[in-house]
Amino acid sequence: MAIIMTRVDNRLIHGQVVEGWLPALKAQEVVLVCAQSSDGAFARKMWRMALPAQYGLAVMQAARAAQYLQLPSPLRQFVLAEDLNELKAIIDGGFAPAQVNIGNTRYESGKKEISAGVYLSAREEDFVQDLKARGVKLDLRALPSSVPIGRLF
Repeated sequence: MAIIMTRVDNRLIHGQVVEGWLPALKAQEVVLVCAQSSDGAFARKMWRMALPAQYGLAVMQAARAAQYLQLPSPLRQFVLAEDLNELKAIIDGGFAPAQVNIGNTRYESGKKEISAGVYLSAREEDFVQDLKARGVKLDLRALPSSVPIGRLF
């Protein structure tokens, strides 16, 4: 497996990923895990357009992604999950990340602000703590050059 980073970011492919993470990590493929992948060709075309041509792109729902990520790959893969539910689904499917970066999560009523752009429900906080207990290295930061922040980490 050549997974170099697993990131949770509801904005999916955007400037911080394209200009910050992918070049710094020398990624070759983005594995985009999101429920929207079932929306069809239009969404995939938009994500492909947002990603420079030198990066491969695999877009899939969690069940398929969990299987895909367990296959050997010669590419340096950057896993990008839309939210913590998608991350949990691929982990429940057998994917075992060594490291998870939380970059941005949506605000919803009942969620607590952990840092700028990161909001977690009590259930999500429990999930993050479970990951930590399993030995998954967690960090909370926007860019590779940023200092990791967050009280949960």
